[in-house]
Amino acid sequence: MPPDMRVQMFRSQKKQGKAAYGVSPTLLPLHSERLGGMLALGQERVNPVFQPFSEPAANPSSLPFRRLAKVFCVVRKLIQYIAALATLVVAAAVDARAQEESPTIWQVAASDDVVRLHALVEEDSEVINAGDNFGNTPLHHAAWTGALEAMQWLIDKGAEIDLKSDQQWTPLHWATRNGRLPSVDLLLKHDAEVNAVGHLGQTALHLAAKNEFEKTVSRLLEAKANPNAKDINGQTPIHLAALYGYTTIVINLLENGGDIEAKTDWGATPLSAATARGRTSTVAALLIRDATVDPVTDAGWTPLFASVVGKFKAPTKFLRNNGADIHVVTKAKNTLLHAAASSGMDELIVELLEAGLDINAEDAGGRTPLDHATGNLWKTTPELLKSKGGKPGPKPTLHHAAFTGDLAAVKRLVSAGADLAQRDDWQLPPRNWTPLHYAAAGGNEAMIRHLILAGADVRAIDYSGWTPMVAALVNQHIDAANILKRWQSLPGIVNLRHTGQISFDVVGVADTECEIEASTDLKKWHVLGRVKLKDGKGRFFDRRRILLPRCYYRAKAVE
Repeated sequence: MPPDMRVQMFRSQKKQGKAAYGVSPTLLPLHSERLGGMLALGQERVNPVFQPFSEPAANPSSLPFRRLAKVFCVVRKLIQYIAALATLVVAAAVDARAQEESPTIWQVAASDDVVRLHALVEEDSEVINAGDNFGNTPLHHAAWTGALEAMQWLIDKGAEIDLKSDQQWTPLHWATRNGRLPSVDLLLKHDAEVNAVGHLGQTALHLAAKNEFEKTVSRLLEAKANPNAKDINGQTPIHLAALYGYTTIVINLLENGGDIEAKTDWGATPLSAATARGRTSTVAALLIRDATVDPVTDAGWTPLFASVVGKFKAPTKFLRNNGADIHVVTKAKNTLLHAAASSGMDELIVELLEAGLDINAEDAGGRTPLDHATGNLWKTTPELLKSKGGKPGPKPTLHHAAFTGDLAAVKRLVSAGADLAQRDDWQLPPRNWTPLHYAAAGGNEAMIRHLILAGADVRAIDYSGWTPMVAALVNQHIDAANILKRWQSLPGIVNLRHTGQISFDVVGVADTECEIEASTDLKKWHVLGRVKLKDGKGRFFDRRRILLPRCYYRAKAVE
């Protein structure tokens, strides 16, 4: 770092009272309170100014003052000399460390330094395929940065072109993910496996499609990449491109053999993906190419239903013009009128009522369209529904009773076997709350205690990662949040790593034991094991040898 830049950073920091330019405190110059200036680490001194004494100024013509002035000069020069010497010592130490810390083979490969690369391999030939802390080889690093000369040299010297990292990425995955088309081209020319399966079961084509690398998609297809390859979620590259609205890539994939009706593990087609995000041009492109307009997911959602829940007007219009069924009913018994009410789409509500949809239809939570409109805080929609005869539903669920503070109803429902872990699948937009989330949002402390003592999970997480405590805080119920905090006893999970297997640190109260649980859907949790927090910290390893699309972990203190 140039001296002038280091000075500017310090000055800005001193003036503004905070580290300017995001500078780490370890990079700021050494500060001397007595000098009122600073000594830049490894640089020349900058403005060493001697601060005036607090006493009144003396008469400069007096002998004592002149003597004092001489002493002052001597002391100042001595301080300057010591400061300069200290700076030189620090600079020498920094230079010595820099010489000792020579770049690794991965850094050399990434920087395209073939000369140093040759020297390192001459010294130890096995380093050519050596993996770093994450199993990435020099070829991975060179492919990532587009270091073509280093890549060619490594390949010529026998580097394994399809060697996988701990996360199962090949150099082709890395080059593709970072948009390095020349790297991709070089690897393919040397017969890299174009359909190699990496992390989450994804191929290079998956990565190119979801990152909008159009030219890379074309190059991979030329090399016979499979446009219908499925990852561990059952998603093809077309699903990912459709989800992000990359219409040009979607069309390219379809024209090269992609299946327009391919389904994910939960039954979604590319059209389902596009409508879920409101990708108008992609929806139009798929419908023009005769995509099935009403594919149904495992939850009973159609593209039209998803589009209405998202309040995407243009895709909704396209779908309706192409004959989408307005009489869809999901597994949670939501109708399209529930969806329109939850999104505040008043014009669509009128059209659906004219088409004969039931204004007071109840979903699985006993909620009518009016309940959905009111719950989502729309202003005009509730009045519209009331004017058409809309009424609130009975809402006999434990969730509603918990929210309203009806303790008698909660006790009755719990005694009758109501599921304390049931999620509100009928909620639109989806939220994934338990009854305890509702009680927390309502702020009823007696209700919260009752549900917890009945066995409710204080660590249950919704789709946003909220526990009931967060739901209480968001709704400004501080006392309720404090109750949940005391019960939650949730140690922290930090330093998540993936080196062939997931591992992380658990931090909490020293010498306590924590139970680790995992889930793929935030609904069903499985105990994986326990970890002892010696000195307040312990490391846990997930030793399961399985590929998971997504995994959530939580830790709880064992009583």
